[in-house]
Amino acid sequence: MASITNRSRFFVEVKNNHDCYREFPFHRLADAKTYHASLVVQKLKPVLGQLEDTIEVRIRHKGWPTVNYTATSVAEAEGIVNKIEEERSRGLFRDYTKAHQVTFIDLIQRYMKEEGPKHKGWEKVEQYKCRGWLEDVNGGLAARLAQRDTEIAQTGRATTPRSAMRQPATGLQWMQKPFAQVETTDIEAYIRDRLDVVAPATVDREIDVLSAICSVATKVWKYRVDENPMTGVRRPRYFNERDRRLKAGEEARLLAATREEDRLRSIDLRVEALMVTARDEAAAHPTVYRKKAHIQAALAACQTEAERDHVHIPLFEAFVTFQLMTAARRGETLNLTWDNVDFDERTAYLPETKNGKPRKLPLRADLVDILATLPRDDARVFPLGEDALKHAWARMTERAGLTNLHIHDLRHEGISRVAETGQFSLVDLQAFSGHRDTRMLLRYAHLCTRQLADRLDAAFGGSAPHARLNVVHRGRRRLRAGSGLTLAAIAGDFAAEVASGVSEVRSSDRTEQAHANVIPFRRAQTQ
Repeated sequence: MASITNRSRFFVEVKNNHDCYREFPFHRLADAKTYHASLVVQKLKPVLGQLEDTIEVRIRHKGWPTVNYTATSVAEAEGIVNKIEEERSRGLFRDYTKAHQVTFIDLIQRYMKEEGPKHKGWEKVEQYKCRGWLEDVNGGLAARLAQRDTEIAQTGRATTPRSAMRQPATGLQWMQKPFAQVETTDIEAYIRDRLDVVAPATVDREIDVLSAICSVATKVWKYRVDENPMTGVRRPRYFNERDRRLKAGEEARLLAATREEDRLRSIDLRVEALMVTARDEAAAHPTVYRKKAHIQAALAACQTEAERDHVHIPLFEAFVTFQLMTAARRGETLNLTWDNVDFDERTAYLPETKNGKPRKLPLRADLVDILATLPRDDARVFPLGEDALKHAWARMTERAGLTNLHIHDLRHEGISRVAETGQFSLVDLQAFSGHRDTRMLLRYAHLCTRQLADRLDAAFGGSAPHARLNVVHRGRRRLRAGSGLTLAAIAGDFAAEVASGVSEVRSSDRTEQAHANVIPFRRAQTQ
């Protein structure tokens, strides 16, 4: 059964009198009638009517889900009813009405509740972007930034918190449209506006999240649309692949800087241990002034003692060496725990990696020796936070005089060094680096060329005697210089062959004939 209900606004009008025109919501018919009566009292000739721009369609069939749809005209509503009834009669019905009843903002909110938390990296990437869109669609961050600018202009300082370090997004009006009405051009317009304020790589990651939302909406939540709005979206083109390698002397300078950083850190740890007693003594003083004075005096004495008897802990030196020798990702290294390090097997097990698959890192013998020097008073091998590592890295690179060197560049350096040995194929390199797709390793393919050349030699006879002794010169095969064979030896070998009575050409000679322009003649055998 299908029903079509006009839920448009009521209107009251007087011909040639626009001042008297007034509209009333569908549920306020009584107010419209009251207004109509007031105009009649004024000796006017008002007309009470109803628009036809909001038509409610409800279709109920046994065994089928109820369809509720809002059309913009009676003709559209009748067309929808006829189409749905026809498709249901043939068993081809697909409900397109759901996508008209939910906005893209609604999809983002549902994605944040149901789908996003299941993904790896949700907290750091997807959630941050979704929250930003929900705020920027109403201009929240832009309004705060404008308020801060006003405060700075008036008082010289801003009191309104920024609450976000991102750049506000504009051109998000399309997110308030029903999902069925979102078009590819809406998303591409957003991309163009966004590229004016952020890097192309940032925009590309945002498009990844939008694509994920559209995909789960159409494939999982079954919001039927004529075409996925992400179809045909042209992503920004960019190249941000880093190829920074350590130059001659830079590794030594970096390790020297790490040792200095370790020295200062070891001193600080020793000072904190010595200051425990001093802080307890300071708490017994009656005034804040005397407490501060006692702590300052104790701090100077503890600093001197710590510089003299501290235990050097090579934490940052071990971290840099670990990165270079294993090519692990920064997060994988920081999350490595001692119970996943097997010193006997010389492996480090990573239960969780970037691509979601666990793997084992092979540990070289000298790296095992370095790890053995680290204390085990923490569950993690490298008890460092991301911020602490970031600040320490900045100090170390500055101390070493290294520019434009990132922590992740050590991973690239480690993989490149393994590839340069020429002893590993791309498949071996994939197992070492932990890349899920070998296409990510194509940048290292040229470093594996030496191994490929050796394998070609082995496959096509590069190690055969004639390949080592002969050389082709101007179309003819000649004896390679330095081969150690003399004319007397060749003649002696020929004489021995004649004396043995061998009349057939050896297979090696046939091989030589196939590659040389010289035809060997043999003397006729005497009877």
